[in-house]
Amino acid sequence: MPSPPPRVTAEGIYGCLAIAVVCIAWEGTELSELAVEILIYSLALWFFHIYARVAFSGWSDRNWRDITHWARQEWPHLQAAMPALVVVLLGWWRGWDPLLTSDIAMWATLTNLLAWQVALLAPQRRSNAALLLKRLRC
Repeated sequence: MPSPPPRVTAEGIYGCLAIAVVCIAWEGTELSELAVEILIYSLALWFFHIYARVAFSGWSDRNWRDITHWARQEWPHLQAAMPALVVVLLGWWRGWDPLLTSDIAMWATLTNLLAWQVALLAPQRRSNAALLLKRLRC
């Protein structure tokens, strides 16, 4: 599989930073609320970036194909939220302490951030996971 262009990788980095801020700033007591905040924030970020791309290119010449193209290009914003969302949903399901779970979600997001940054260093990688495993074996 060809590597994504650096811009797509940059979107993943940006998305990770945004989700880390959500995890750090969260002050609630219900993990379901944090899961909803992560999901809504990442979806909003994704939609806003799609809107900005389409608006910048001009509405008159846009069609559904162009919009889906930009949706795929901005997809890393949603991918960046997945580790934190998985941690929070697992913590909610298992009854973990909310503050500890939000900290773990933040660390999972920062680990994801590291993976995106490593991806920038090795543009010919097969995947982030394969690259990290290769680096760990050395």
